[in-house]
Amino acid sequence: MTSLASSAALKAQIVPSAPAAPMPALGGHTFRQRYLLAFASQGELLNYGRTQILDGESALPGLFEKWQKLRPRVQGVLKDEAGLCDTISIEALPKELAEVAAKTESDVLFQRTFQQFPTKFAMVEVDKLVAPQRTVNLDYAARQADRFAANLSPSGLWDACGSLKREMDPIQHLEVAPNTHVFSSPNSDVRFLGAFMKNLDDEDLNYAKTGGIPVAAVIAFVGYGGSPVNGLKVGNRVVLNNGFHRVFSLRSLGVKKVPMAIQHVQNPDLEINGAIAGLPKEYLLGAPRPVLMKDFFEPDFVADLDAKERIRTVGISIGLNQHDIPA
Repeated sequence: MTSLASSAALKAQIVPSAPAAPMPALGGHTFRQRYLLAFASQGELLNYGRTQILDGESALPGLFEKWQKLRPRVQGVLKDEAGLCDTISIEALPKELAEVAAKTESDVLFQRTFQQFPTKFAMVEVDKLVAPQRTVNLDYAARQADRFAANLSPSGLWDACGSLKREMDPIQHLEVAPNTHVFSSPNSDVRFLGAFMKNLDDEDLNYAKTGGIPVAAVIAFVGYGGSPVNGLKVGNRVVLNNGFHRVFSLRSLGVKKVPMAIQHVQNPDLEINGAIAGLPKEYLLGAPRPVLMKDFFEPDFVADLDAKERIRTVGISIGLNQHDIPA
């Protein structure tokens, strides 16, 4: 009689074992990104390579070697172009745009968006704009350039840079828990726009789904930043504050001046936060030669890479504190 051990051995010879299931892999969705490595610090470069680009560990040695070789040239640029940003050309809008600009400046949406500083439209030189950014989404910029290329007349530039409304990515919403809402968009400009007290009207009662007798409401806004391309003018320099990819796309088409809303800052120490787009305001406003828009078009200064695709999320959670305390 065959033993159990020999029977199992015989079956192993007759019935092939099932192949091992493949190991699951991390997602690999990417987009083309331009990184301005010439003006990055060593720490910035190492963190960027490690966290943002696909196969960053293998790409880092090459990026670091390029960064090191650029040091003498960058030091020369910092010396030779000191004060260049303070010579930026700011001109009046062409006559065909003056009327639409005045109408836009009187619009309540424009006034609320730019209520912190006196703001007027002007034609601004692109290359000398201070650019508080290290990266460009080349795929997104290419789509914009395709759209803008059809009309680079003054009216076309206004539609791209000055209009209060423009085509934006849809924002997705999910209620992930009671009183907790998450909004997401592939456009990193999505943001929380503030929460405010609202007096109730009859229509609002349709949203009181838990019963009770509503007396007050707090409404929270999620959306995109102000649509017009705009910059912060401090002294003689202009720091690009919104519309970076549009300006980049137009510059890639050969456009040297764009209409933009100029916010005139009188006291930057008090009126501007500590950082703009992640870079310290002391550097952007005080460095004799900060990073400029033209640097993104210097081939040796940049690296075009496959970056990890991402979306921007905004989470809003309402917390409740309810206590009985002495009157």
